[in-house]
Amino acid sequence: MLVAEWIVKCQELGIPVSEDFSLVTTLADPFEIRQWNLEGLPRDSVSTENAVLVTKGRRWPLMIDPQDQANRWIVGRERKNGLKIVKLTDKNLLRTLENAIRIGLPVLIEEVGETLDPALEPILLKQTFMQGGRLLIRLGDSDVDYDKNFRFYMTSKLSNPHYMPEIFIKVTIINFTVTRLGLEDQLLADVTRLERPDLEEQRNALIMKINADKQKLKDIEDKILKMLYHSEGNILDDEELIETLNDSKVMSKEINIRLKEAEETEEKISKARAKYLPVATRGSVIYFVTADLSVIDPMYQYSLKYFTSLFVKVIETSEKSSELEKRLQILLDGITLTMYNNIGRGLFERHKVCFSFMLCVEIMKQAGIVTPEEWNFFIRGLPPLEKDRPKKPQQCTFLDENKWNLLVDVEEAMSVYDGITNDIKLTPVHVNVGSYQLQLNPLNFQGYVPNVPAPPEDLSTEELPPGAPKGHWNKRLNGFQRLTLVKYFQPAALIECLSTFVVENLGPSFVENPPTNLPALYKDMGKSAPLIFVLSSGSDPMAAFLRFAKEQEYDERVHSISLGQGQGPVAERLIFAAMKSGDWVFLQNCHLCKSWMLSMEEIIKDFASPEAEIHDDFRLFLSSMPAPFFPVSVLQNGIKVTSEPPKGLRSNLRRAFGELSKSDFEDHILKTDWCKIIFGICFFHAVVLERRKFGPLAFNIPYEFADSDRECAIDNFKLFTADGVMPWDALQFITAEITYGGRVTDEWDQRCLKVVLNRFFRPATVDEGYLYSSSDRYHSLETTSLDSYKEYIEQLPIIDPPEIFDMSQNANISYQKEESMTIINTILEVQPRLISGGAGKSSDEIVFEMADLILGKLPEKLDLDEALPE
Repeated sequence: MLVAEWIVKCQELGIPVSEDFSLVTTLADPFEIRQWNLEGLPRDSVSTENAVLVTKGRRWPLMIDPQDQANRWIVGRERKNGLKIVKLTDKNLLRTLENAIRIGLPVLIEEVGETLDPALEPILLKQTFMQGGRLLIRLGDSDVDYDKNFRFYMTSKLSNPHYMPEIFIKVTIINFTVTRLGLEDQLLADVTRLERPDLEEQRNALIMKINADKQKLKDIEDKILKMLYHSEGNILDDEELIETLNDSKVMSKEINIRLKEAEETEEKISKARAKYLPVATRGSVIYFVTADLSVIDPMYQYSLKYFTSLFVKVIETSEKSSELEKRLQILLDGITLTMYNNIGRGLFERHKVCFSFMLCVEIMKQAGIVTPEEWNFFIRGLPPLEKDRPKKPQQCTFLDENKWNLLVDVEEAMSVYDGITNDIKLTPVHVNVGSYQLQLNPLNFQGYVPNVPAPPEDLSTEELPPGAPKGHWNKRLNGFQRLTLVKYFQPAALIECLSTFVVENLGPSFVENPPTNLPALYKDMGKSAPLIFVLSSGSDPMAAFLRFAKEQEYDERVHSISLGQGQGPVAERLIFAAMKSGDWVFLQNCHLCKSWMLSMEEIIKDFASPEAEIHDDFRLFLSSMPAPFFPVSVLQNGIKVTSEPPKGLRSNLRRAFGELSKSDFEDHILKTDWCKIIFGICFFHAVVLERRKFGPLAFNIPYEFADSDRECAIDNFKLFTADGVMPWDALQFITAEITYGGRVTDEWDQRCLKVVLNRFFRPATVDEGYLYSSSDRYHSLETTSLDSYKEYIEQLPIIDPPEIFDMSQNANISYQKEESMTIINTILEVQPRLISGGAGKSSDEIVFEMADLILGKLPEKLDLDEALPE
């Protein structure tokens, strides 16, 4: 926009200016840009412009680089020149700089903060001087020979640093932070390269050809200038010069023709690439939703490199199709689901709904189905204004005063709800979100207008007489607008409706827990990418890890250590030894060893260096509670998975049965009774975990039951039933008083736990047709097949009814309201500050409106002279 304004101004003033001025075309050529891309520079226009500033700027560059894009490019560009990489915290920083300046090597300082070391000032200001015919620079307390080949780069991982003015005058600050359009360009280049390699080859050949032609023209021009300089006498007598001028003219014509052809070819290539733009756009949308998650929890860090590698992997491995439309749909579905599964498995249960909903809404916003104003209104709500509203109609006895005021405010805030306050007294106003129906007024009521005509397809063409009801609100509003009404008028139903909304728009896979079994995670690991278990209270992945190691016949080659004070050096020795032998190392509880985290980060960074010698079988496993000091680079490039009980009975049962082996489940001496007993104890475990969501209504004290409790209970069952007899009394006592009861400290909670256990674990539970609740949806099966139980679990409802927890509907409503507010507040945390309010008004308009309302309530200024006459 700024460049366009400059061009218009220059034209107004009669200053010669190119119509299509571009910084890139002026200061760089396509061949040079192609070389930058080969060195690792992203292919979007913003990155190219930044590269021009880095290479052509007079001052040394300081690059804001949270996604490591500039860092990778500088390393790729300067590695062959002997690049030295240091940090401001390194002890030998000045010595490294001194040697690099003397020899003429490039230096990169990584992870710069908001301040710079004063010792760098002579380098930043290029304070060189001549002495005795030598070019010197004073560094510290010594003069150092300054080689003109020396180059200096700085990168910062801070996404929004605040630099003082004195830094701005010393360096060129360049923002390499990826933008949505910039990432689209990068991903489009990846898609085109993989889907249409012929276009990429054609484009590269075109660049080479144009560059060669330009070089020829430049050589001829140089030759002519040289001959003109050395010619003597009449230049018309110089036959060689005349011939060279003629050759130049012919060559120039040929090159101009080829350049015109090249432009046409470039346009065709651009049109062909544009067909894959929806895939790149989808990838860009998903990345920015993912990047926002770090605001919610410091452990939710994902690098652009990791994201791009997943994106490319989906394109390479997805189903192929010769039909472009079908292929694009396969890519869109595959990329969205793969990203959800890989990101979702590293999120805590309470944040998975937020992630899937934000992902769904951002995709719909990009498609134009949801407007920014509607999203803002849904999230931020109505401004807290006290104002005069029309009185509630007398016939609307079904509405209380608060609901009526809310309805008036909603109608004023968004134009799509115009007429809803009129319709509330004239026709049924009902909207559906999936199977849930929100009824703002009764189905039948005295005074309703009969047979309200259906609205036309195009609502903008609708013409209604004044006061006539609109009706058919379920058809008038789209899914998101109906969801907004549910949020305002029935917040207890919002959680169910959010899940339904995501299922309707993205599919059922996006409300399910992503697969988190260790075999699948192990496939995604590598010798340089650690697996990070993000822990929650009471969780311990060690048992599952050892079981997996045994399945892989690696249990003898596993080395584990629980970190804490003084354990850092021991962990280092374990890692370095395993790197050579190919063993596995598990570092538990990294959050307890804050002082060693920087050392661990450097060790893991070295894994990715080309010089690193690592055995192909080496794997590193880490576990940590969420901690702000856990190294960001390790989080961004590692495989993350949360270790906590899943949310919901179905997810809990799925996880429990996923860890059972067929032989243990199907080949027991008790046969069908054994399967029912195991199903019952797994169901009991899921119920006591889920009861915690009801707070003090469930247990007086929240207890952190863990998977180890369930596993211990099953081991006890195996031990006590080895002879084919089930000692119910003994196992009921052990399970209620020791296995689970050992965690319970409150007497009434102990009694409650026994009652709940009695419903799932007693002699009657093995009887045919036994039900776990008053409805017939929860029961065991008359089979010994593990697969049949897994199929039954998949058919259980996603939203658990309160009856299975022995809770009333009121308890469920209280929980749902609290959960709804938590989700909305969490989503609100990651939203940027906007200049518009819920109704699309600017912040200033809202402030002025509030000021006018306050002024309107104040009495007129009291004149003291009139009030108190002498």
